[in-house]
Amino acid sequence: MNPFHSTTRARRRASGFTLVELLIVIVIIAALVALSFMGIGKFTDKGRMVQALAQFRDLETGMVAFEIENNRPMLPQQERMAGRDTVFGDVGGQYSNDFIVAVLMGDAPRPWRAAEVTFKDVNPRGETYLELPYSDRGSNGVGRDGVLYDPWGRELMIAVNAFKGPGNDAPLRDENGGENDRILETYRVGEYRDTKPRDQSFVFWSFGKDGKKGNGAPTKTARVNYIKSDDVISWQP
Repeated sequence: MNPFHSTTRARRRASGFTLVELLIVIVIIAALVALSFMGIGKFTDKGRMVQALAQFRDLETGMVAFEIENNRPMLPQQERMAGRDTVFGDVGGQYSNDFIVAVLMGDAPRPWRAAEVTFKDVNPRGETYLELPYSDRGSNGVGRDGVLYDPWGRELMIAVNAFKGPGNDAPLRDENGGENDRILETYRVGEYRDTKPRDQSFVFWSFGKDGKKGNGAPTKTARVNYIKSDDVISWQP
């Protein structure tokens, strides 16, 4: 055995990583970075779901205050007179939710673009029932267009019952297409296989991060499962 040769090889070994070892270290570091980003992404999504639920609670506070003071649902006059449930939002809604924003905020400055209805018919004194936060980024607040956006930057969906819910004398039935009954009709936009609104005065919901109903429904009116989706709803699943 050549002791000089053995010592030289040991020195070379101690002098640094081999190419294979270096590649293994790089792969491990890349995997750890990817896992950390996945964890951050999941944490961010959970945070946005919590923000959406906070939006729902704030809206409920303002809309309940309106109902108590005015003894009527927050609807455009023609929908209320017809006893017709109404959906607000850019996905299958009859109106933009900027109507709800305008009524709740009263005299607060905001754009208002609907020509066929006026919030003054619903809130003639310009009372402020809720101060909603503004958002220049168009997420988790009222954008420059007067629309209320969810934490993912999409228009928050709102449905309002033309009747006030369980305390009303209207029949509890579901075959009237959202007119003159206590069941809140969302015209399938807020309806899932495993849950849907019943006799609430109003509900709110968001299609979450992917912007699709349930887990990737082809349309907003498709009946898919709510459970295990990223959607956020204000009623019980």
